[in-house]
Amino acid sequence: MTSSEVKVQLTAIRENLPLQYSQSGARKMMSSYENYKHILQVLGQSYSSISSPVRSALPEIETAIRQAIRGAQKKEAEECFSQARRQMIEGINSILLADARKLQ
Repeated sequence: MTSSEVKVQLTAIRENLPLQYSQSGARKMMSSYENYKHILQVLGQSYSSISSPVRSALPEIETAIRQAIRGAQKKEAEECFSQARRQMIEGINSILLADARKLQ
């Protein structure tokens, strides 16, 4: 996967994350998460400087999304959804920033 393809795909994922919690939004976020995780797997060690912190957040993101999908209590589901969204955005931003540094 080229640097340009990574940037386009990650930007699309970030820009299409649902803004607010709903059951369908949480399911959409899980789909986005799966795409995000796949891109990280494809990148392998080429982004080693950020891979450890970004990859270590993956289980936490997945757990938060699953809790949001279950949505037992709306407030808790909203908090889990927001946490997962924030972590995905931070991870994507760090990858894009690392990519920009590689190009300089």
